[in-house]
Amino acid sequence: MCGAPAGRPSVAAAVGITRGEEAIRAMRRLGLEWSEDPASSDILLLGYPNLGLTAVAAAREPFTGDPSRLHHTYAVGDEATPCEGDLRFRLDRRHSDLTAVALAADVDAVVALARPVDVYTHVTFDGHPDHAEVARQVESALARSGLSGRLHRMLIHPEGTGRCMALSADRWPNPPLGDADPYARFTPSLDVTAPPLPPCADAVTGAGWGPEGEPDELVEVPQPMQANDPAANLKWQVIATYASQIDCQRDGNGRIHASCGYMRAFVKRHEFFWTRPFGRAPAPRDGSVLVVAAHPDDEALGAAGVIAHARAAGRRVRVAVVTNGDTPLR
Repeated sequence: MCGAPAGRPSVAAAVGITRGEEAIRAMRRLGLEWSEDPASSDILLLGYPNLGLTAVAAAREPFTGDPSRLHHTYAVGDEATPCEGDLRFRLDRRHSDLTAVALAADVDAVVALARPVDVYTHVTFDGHPDHAEVARQVESALARSGLSGRLHRMLIHPEGTGRCMALSADRWPNPPLGDADPYARFTPSLDVTAPPLPPCADAVTGAGWGPEGEPDELVEVPQPMQANDPAANLKWQVIATYASQIDCQRDGNGRIHASCGYMRAFVKRHEFFWTRPFGRAPAPRDGSVLVVAAHPDDEALGAAGVIAHARAAGRRVRVAVVTNGDTPLR
């Protein structure tokens, strides 16, 4: 697959291609389209390795620990170039190497293409290292860009959960797994509550949002995303497009993978963000919207409602996904 060595690297590359395909189909449900021309594409796939962004961001020489062992970016493309849909290849007919300079240049290219006034991405205190690194990369790119606008930051994995993501995913977003019914976590009439504390302890003794306190922005999702029937709920239909990331089969111990309930738990009445302005000029009230996600599905979990609202208002929306997410779920 994509020229990756046989065995696990080729499997990883196949996962990366699959997840890119899922992202394109999911965003199409919200009216966005992928194009081989980055200037006209609503979806930009950067193609960096899953769980490798922190290492890439520190690398002067190309990082070689990527799951696919390709040692460069790749993403799903068109029929003629099925593995060459990554942004740098579409811009320059070459893949990016896995270095800090290349990663920063690719995020700069995303910002230059979108010229956004509203940017949605991760918080720097997100428990997943890829998410935290994307947040840092986006903030740095915006500072370099000279643009002005407003930054809206979303939380996918609570602070401190990097070593216990499966446990955390069973507990948050609310409601927790409870009586082992992951389907009951589909709760479109509820709002998300603060994550439980301590993050990785067996016993929960409190709750808290993290170093910046409560989110300062709640965005009510469109009515089609508040439907009580999963088959009719637009946000769930978008999330469910990421079928490779939703595993509801029982393992040998009879346990259902945390993803089954976790993904459903993001279907809520509001999406929530921590906001602040970027740039020196007052933030414009209208203009293009950019969503920058670490993995295919983060943009749907955290900002599908925002994307739908912006599209309905006639605003240009671009979604950029930084990694392939090229690691199998199990």
